[in-house]
Amino acid sequence: MKKRYIVGSVIVLLLVALFALAAFATSAEIYFSSDKNGANRVTNVQEGDQVWICVYDPDQNIDCDLRDKMWPDIKLFDPKTGAYIVWNPVKNDLSSDYLEETGPDTGLFVSKRAFQIGTRYSLDLGNPHLFTHVVDVPVNGATDDFQWGHYMYVDNDNGDIWAGVNNTYPDNRVSFSGGGVGTDPATDFGFMNYMNATPVGPDANNIGTEQYLIGRFENMDTLVGMYQDPNDATDVAVGMMKIIDTEATISWDQEIYKDPRGAATITVTDPDENLDCNKVEYVPVFIIVNPGSWNPVQTDSPTNFCMLKRTGGVDGTDGTVGDEPIRWYNIYNADANAIFDNGTTNGAGDGRYYIQYPTTTSSPDNVTFFDTVDADGVTAVSFYAQETGPSTGVFQLNLNDLRTDLGFNS
Repeated sequence: MKKRYIVGSVIVLLLVALFALAAFATSAEIYFSSDKNGANRVTNVQEGDQVWICVYDPDQNIDCDLRDKMWPDIKLFDPKTGAYIVWNPVKNDLSSDYLEETGPDTGLFVSKRAFQIGTRYSLDLGNPHLFTHVVDVPVNGATDDFQWGHYMYVDNDNGDIWAGVNNTYPDNRVSFSGGGVGTDPATDFGFMNYMNATPVGPDANNIGTEQYLIGRFENMDTLVGMYQDPNDATDVAVGMMKIIDTEATISWDQEIYKDPRGAATITVTDPDENLDCNKVEYVPVFIIVNPGSWNPVQTDSPTNFCMLKRTGGVDGTDGTVGDEPIRWYNIYNADANAIFDNGTTNGAGDGRYYIQYPTTTSSPDNVTFFDTVDADGVTAVSFYAQETGPSTGVFQLNLNDLRTDLGFNS
């Protein structure tokens, strides 16, 4: 009888201990910080900012005398564009991604490295046409902080593919891949089909079947972070932050220029374009003289900004009318239009966009429409404004001679 009482007491003690552990179990929290100690929480970020991933989970405070480490499952992604964190934890491997406690017995864990929310494909001042925004720069065929980010939404409702679901709405998510904009869900739908693919930058002439065009973040998008307790699959924390957006301004230094051979300055103010506080950066500026004042020289050759954006202008070498619109990945670099045209259509090898002005003479007044340097009227209309200094967010384009810099004789 005494043995039964003893066994019963042990069972009761075990149950009490289990209830005590359950009572002390805590729900985790995930957030983001601008510093390594997790002290400065951020909910709004600007493209180019770096953040640390912070998790408060006292359950993982195993040793109160040491900084504990853990290798949990972490997600951080942009649901709209598909930009996705590169997080590769390998338990007990300090060369992989992990979280480390900020101090003994704090229960607050921070990622061993910061993650940059977007960058530029190149920051080489000699190549302003490669300053395109990207989620990360591929090194040796891989990205470090983020990958993907190349989703787009199109009307892709073909009856044979979508089992008769036909509509006219751009509600199908596809990705830029070796086949261009995806058309077959088996090979071109979503980023999961390209987990083993190699990222290609916006300076590529084409994309192979096992490659994908690296994407970018977009202002006003929401980044979602998730954490799962390694020892409790039911303990999942969710945190969010917003990519802010500021309205840009552009202005000339004068309203009227009396002499076409005079100097001019265009100023662009856009803090969102300050992606690197240590580098001088570039933004594209487009200038068309008297847009919309003439009929197309060739069928569909651009005469205004809308047509330029829709067609990509004309080839700067032979004047061929383009058929690839200006998008985020090629707004800096016209040569990137060749990505989806087998490398046959591009600018003039300088990354700039061109249009064709009419150079014919009208009668009876014998007036020449446009007296361009190029006899056929093919003239560059895209320029690069340079930041006035590191981290200013103010960009200037200096035209030393309006006439010649815009490609005219008179």
